Amino acid sequence: MPITATLRRTLLVGAFIGLFPLSAGALNPPTTPEPPPTGGGGGTLPPVSRVDVDGPFATTIDRNAGPTRSGWVVRPTNLGANGLQHPIFIWGPGAASRPSDYEDHLRRIASHGFVVYSEESSSQGSEMGRALDWLITQNGRVTSTYYQKLDTTRIALGGHSRGSIATFANGSDPRIATTIHVAGGSFDGNGPSSLHKPAAIVCAANDLLATGNCRRDYANSTVPTWFTIMRDSDHISAARDGLPIIVAWLRWHLGGETERRGMFIGPNCDFCGAGYETYYKNW
Repeated sequence: MPITATLRRTLLVGAFIGLFPLSAGALNPPTTPEPPPTGGGGGTLPPVSRVDVDGPFATTIDRNAGPTRSGWVVRPTNLGANGLQHPIFIWGPGAASRPSDYEDHLRRIASHGFVVYSEESSSQGSEMGRALDWLITQNGRVTSTYYQKLDTTRIALGGHSRGSIATFANGSDPRIATTIHVAGGSFDGNGPSSLHKPAAIVCAANDLLATGNCRRDYANSTVPTWFTIMRDSDHISAARDGLPIIVAWLRWHLGGETERRGMFIGPNCDFCGAGYETYYKNW
């Protein structure tokens, strides 16, 4: 099928600002998961030995979800197992991308016990705030699938490319505990001014579109910030290549696994050695 003039212009704009869609299924094939959860009572996530494979939870996608029925909720199939109230992660896709482009990514995160919401991103990020309002409402609605299954005190926002810009736009929301920014530095360097909680900035060495802005955002950040540039990664693959980082970061900041600090900070940190150019400050 020939590319229409409108679509060609869209792709050229995407190339310029680094906001290409991601074909998640091709880039991130499923892996052998951790064993099914046997613990996790008392509101804690079941422990895992690895963050680079699927976690112990089978996952389900609730399509046509959210305040405008245009989003996805990707979640553990058996919500609330062993009394667990699931932390919330809202993910913003890159421009011209949909949640379906990140399906394997979202399933990976949900398999570790998180309830993940995603819909198409805007640079203003208003959809993230509305989604969070909706999830909190659902958690209190007796007829909802999510009734009393969510931990509304443990919330993170994150996104890839334009989704990262949307995350910066919501950085001042007092309900969030942390933010994750993947291959999406702010265009004017002012994105970090909204942040009030720890942030992870995950960018790629072969990304000529976003990584310079990532460096500036790290320099301008005043909150506890962790920043890495992944070698042999580019703007498109950064979301896939950064998945172990995202899972470990969420398990640390939302899951309360404080021992994972050592994966990010310190002389022997996992994401600081070969393959990573890593910086951190204000810890």
